[in-house]
Amino acid sequence: MKQEVNSATLTEWLDGHAQGRKLAARQLQVLGVLRSQPRLASYGSVSDIAAAASSNASTVTRTAQTLGFKGWAEFQFELRSRFLASLSAVEIAAQHNGHVSSPAQASLTTDRSNLAHLERTVDPGEVHAVAEAIAGARQTLIIAAGSYAIPGKALEHNAIIAGYDVRLLDADVAALTNAVARLTPDDLVIAISLWRVYDSTVRAVDIAYQLGARIVTITDTASSPVAAHALHKIVVPAESAGFFPSLTGAVAAVQAVAVELASLDRERSTRSIAASERTWDQMRIMHPRPST
Repeated sequence: MKQEVNSATLTEWLDGHAQGRKLAARQLQVLGVLRSQPRLASYGSVSDIAAAASSNASTVTRTAQTLGFKGWAEFQFELRSRFLASLSAVEIAAQHNGHVSSPAQASLTTDRSNLAHLERTVDPGEVHAVAEAIAGARQTLIIAAGSYAIPGKALEHNAIIAGYDVRLLDADVAALTNAVARLTPDDLVIAISLWRVYDSTVRAVDIAYQLGARIVTITDTASSPVAAHALHKIVVPAESAGFFPSLTGAVAAVQAVAVELASLDRERSTRSIAASERTWDQMRIMHPRPST
């Protein structure tokens, strides 16, 4: 892709972080590069950005910190999520075409990096808080459209087996609307959304919040529209080697929540798991285990 993408939204985001902060002249040069070359800013190294701004690596790092981030890595992760969200699927596909000899290997390598990033950055306390919110809720609704429903389905399945009332609302907008209309302050909503956001998810979360339900989000950027009312947020990497977001980070996150949830009341979870297994045996839905 030779032409630069429309970076108006990225510029607004950068300006929002810069507003009210005092940046030195060299930091303003760095900010200018971030505004005008979002692709370079999203994927370039600190040295690349410094060279483009006729500056140095320490100034680039200080600029990220002045904008409210711990350092360049945290800033670039957030910027890249927004950059990718600004592209169409066709633009993302064009960006990846011709850059790797083995797309499959590139996908596995990217997902490995995503998991490593999640392990470094996830807050175990936040995962625990999400599990406690599910345990304390009258019911939990998971709102996740399209492929984002995949981690949602995993969380629903495992949470139910552990003994909790959790329901996934995905493709049926009418069912989503009816379920959200009946929410109360005793309920919890978990919104899962990566890259480009479904407007139906944003609207449903807004209504749920207005009805008093608590909101949790699993997303690839803390400033996602679905996270505006979130009591708890789990931010996961979603970059992919293809034209679609990687779900590896989101699946790992919901698995962590499920494990945490099952450990909150082990006696309850054990009873529920045993009951499920008895029913599985009665329904004969599982392939028989080999006898010992």
